[in-house]
Amino acid sequence: MLTQARPDNDVSTAILYAGERAFAEYGYNGASMRAIARDAGVNQAMIAYYYGSKEGLLQAIMLRRSTFVNSQREQRLGKLFSEGQPTVEQLVEAFLAPLIELGTDARLGGYSYVKLLAVLTHSVDDLAKRIIAENFDGIARRFVDAFRAIEPDMSESDAIRAYLLSLGAGIASVGIDGRAGRMSGNYDHIGTPELVRSVVAFTSAGVRALMKVH
Repeated sequence: MLTQARPDNDVSTAILYAGERAFAEYGYNGASMRAIARDAGVNQAMIAYYYGSKEGLLQAIMLRRSTFVNSQREQRLGKLFSEGQPTVEQLVEAFLAPLIELGTDARLGGYSYVKLLAVLTHSVDDLAKRIIAENFDGIARRFVDAFRAIEPDMSESDAIRAYLLSLGAGIASVGIDGRAGRMSGNYDHIGTPELVRSVVAFTSAGVRALMKVH
């Protein structure tokens, strides 16, 4: 009986999803290439064929996701400034909404990505720092400059802190229902739009406070 081979893009995508789940759960060093291949339903040699190495796989995962998220951020940011000077809330939403929307989309498997992003963002490993820099320093600079554009007296250091603390809030918000539910049996689940609004309101207050610190 003949079996139909999967298209190349199905194989490569399955590997990306499996690698993302493994790196998010076990970290870069703890993730097993053999386990990733098993989860993806492929021979381990296929990972080498598509991505070259374990490091190459991690880089491909982050590039794929960061390209998707950052393109939305760029579009939203460009639209805001084309319409005039945006508010702090609008800037924060343009930055965080794409991340939160992806992270809460079970269909796209975004939760594992955000979990992996948290691991890499807080890692002191040189590989992790390089991957974060390559994928996010450009968009970070855009938002740091945007904060200072609407508040010229804001120092660069405070703008950088505003960006990083906003990112931390966005990452932490993904999956919040799970812990909140454990903390309180009466916790009400909220959908993604409501979650975005809550995080934007919380984070914007912090950004505004930093704009007043000199």
